[in-house]
Amino acid sequence: MNQLVTVRWTLDEDLEAYREKSIPAIGVSWRKLCESGVQQGIRKIQRSGLAVSNLSWVGGFTGQHGYGLRETILEARRAIRVAAQLRAESVTVITGAQNRHIDSHACRLVTQSMRELAELAAIYNVKLALQPMHAIYAQNWTFLQSLDDALEMLDRIDHPSVGLALGTYHLGEEDKVIERVRDIIDRIVIVQLADRRCSPKNENDQCLPGEGVLPIRALVASLEAHGYDGWYQTEVWSQDLWKLDHHDLIDRCRTAHLRCMP
Repeated sequence: MNQLVTVRWTLDEDLEAYREKSIPAIGVSWRKLCESGVQQGIRKIQRSGLAVSNLSWVGGFTGQHGYGLRETILEARRAIRVAAQLRAESVTVITGAQNRHIDSHACRLVTQSMRELAELAAIYNVKLALQPMHAIYAQNWTFLQSLDDALEMLDRIDHPSVGLALGTYHLGEEDKVIERVRDIIDRIVIVQLADRRCSPKNENDQCLPGEGVLPIRALVASLEAHGYDGWYQTEVWSQDLWKLDHHDLIDRCRTAHLRCMP
């Protein structure tokens, strides 16, 4: 489970509740870890006994939030080293919005940045998971809005330490995505489970996997059939769910997760 599901809790509260609820692994939020103090947070996570499925997220190479490129890369390099300390298998990377860049320059910024980060990730045995997102996230998060966008970028980067973060909310309704799993299985680093009941209205209207209209169970079955052996991480952004008691929310997440497994 990613910490962004229990968004109102601190790292300490997440660790305590995830252990109590027998959650096997924590998807660490880079923001929450920084807020708690990185080195202190690392020690707490290590003592918790929880596996770490993923560290998320870093990136924003196009500078739309006022951060310079070198500053962004230095932050990402730090996150990769921390992921290695946590024995996380991957770090999720967001490109950033296109901002005012032309297509070719935005792609070049991301390609060059990712190649640099990939060299460090290889040293630390950490995978970088590039995250495409639904078009509604284009203004604030990434200009990669489809599976084909992401695969084209992966081809540009062309490094074995960089793969795909497959978010069911973002890619679950794409044409023939279930059939395409066979061809992309070796590129998938992590699978993020979330659903939706209708076309997105805003960035935070997701629902729990299996409670919407996306073919998540069939997609998971295809992943399993083609040999995917990585983490399935529940990662739901929802204003409605965030209002709930987080203990109850974890219980609902556990039920939803099991419902989606074949």
